[in-house]
Amino acid sequence: MKEEKESENRMITDTHIHIDRKEYNSIREEMLNRSRKAGIGRFIIPTVDSNKVSKIVELSENNDDIYFAIGHHPNTIEKINDKNMIDLVFHKKCIAIGECGLDWFRIKNGINKDKEKTRQIKLLKQQIFLSMESNKPLILHTRGAEKEIAKLLYEYNNLKGVIHCYVGSKELLRLIEKGFYFGIGGVLTYKSAKDLKENIKKIPIDKLVLETDGPFLTPEPYRKKINESSYIPIILNELSNILGKDKIELEKIIEENTNRLFNLS
Repeated sequence: MKEEKESENRMITDTHIHIDRKEYNSIREEMLNRSRKAGIGRFIIPTVDSNKVSKIVELSENNDDIYFAIGHHPNTIEKINDKNMIDLVFHKKCIAIGECGLDWFRIKNGINKDKEKTRQIKLLKQQIFLSMESNKPLILHTRGAEKEIAKLLYEYNNLKGVIHCYVGSKELLRLIEKGFYFGIGGVLTYKSAKDLKENIKKIPIDKLVLETDGPFLTPEPYRKKINESSYIPIILNELSNILGKDKIELEKIIEENTNRLFNLS
């Protein structure tokens, strides 16, 4: 009986899920309720385009357990919406800045690469400034620019944030020294994720949080399905096996990490 009560009281947060996307339109409430029954107590929606935030804000305001981050993704070409960023950064449900970062993998052919890299760096620095001014952590995306983003972030003091969808880059591990957190998702369950499975052991347990990045990166054995927060326990189980850590104890530590990173209680 005691074990059942403890299980009911346990809660974990999906720190990165795009609930506002159209893939969830016909299943959103069903997905949220299924995830809640699976023990997911909170959901954080990152903003991809600072010009398109109404659905994100609506979902957050209508659900006690949904929070959001205001930001602008590096591959979103539209100009950052300064008004939305300023108006929403101190919204009661806004707990972070992002998702933001550098992504040089997706620079399209025909675009001047040097100019695009300069644009992305400027965009990221704007959001770093907002993070420091608001004292809210960054949710950081990086692909094809791990060395460069690690170097840039390392230059700042008292900057906090999470490396979203960490997939095993050695370059990003230097940010452990700066106190950054690492978001672990469904990639951890893939057989091909050898670097991640090895390098995750080098990250202090008190710097790990869990995420889905739904609707993307669905964990095994559901990779052909839309990703959702109810799959977080699969990721937790894999992490527990890799680290050799008791699953319930690990879940408790990770939720404490989430609370500390996003200033939640």
